[in-house]
Amino acid sequence: MGKTAKYISIIVVAILILITVLTSQSNKDNYFIKYKDGAVEVWKGRFSPLGKKFFISMPGAQPPNPVKETYSREEVFPLIAKYFIDKADAVLDVPGLPDFEGMRTYLNKSLSFAISSDLEQAAHTRLNKIDRMVLLYKADIAVSKDSIPELKTALEYLNRANTLGPDEMESGLIQQKIDSIRARMAVLETMQQAGVPVQAKPAK
Repeated sequence: MGKTAKYISIIVVAILILITVLTSQSNKDNYFIKYKDGAVEVWKGRFSPLGKKFFISMPGAQPPNPVKETYSREEVFPLIAKYFIDKADAVLDVPGLPDFEGMRTYLNKSLSFAISSDLEQAAHTRLNKIDRMVLLYKADIAVSKDSIPELKTALEYLNRANTLGPDEMESGLIQQKIDSIRARMAVLETMQQAGVPVQAKPAK
């Protein structure tokens, strides 16, 4: 084989390797969506021209219509983030005391895929709402014990709840509770100073 033919062979091999690498890199950035057994499956391209690996399954989700051959990260991640936000919202529809930890789990998963500020804010808004609900519940328990230390604890819970972005109506409710607790504390302090025995309020 002459030198020219040898150089041409080397160039051809180099071009083929370059094409393979570029194709593999392009495939690595691709995502694929399948609908199987009532679940949307997301697969991610491997660093190879055609390979792919399982990424995540979303039972109960509906696939995009129509389904495309490939998707980008910017297309797939918002779908996953919205799926977990919807799962967290669905917990509130279940009768009984909400599973706050389950909701937090879904919302934290959502944040892992929330690449837009709107989705990130939606998840944080729900997380703050959960924290407010828990703090209000703890405040009510503390108030029911009807002692000055417990009422102070209730005020701490309510003040923390007020920092978590309540809407106007909820903020008004929190302020009403704060005013009521302060009024009750003033009564208990006056009774203490007068040496009057304090009896806890009957549980509601």
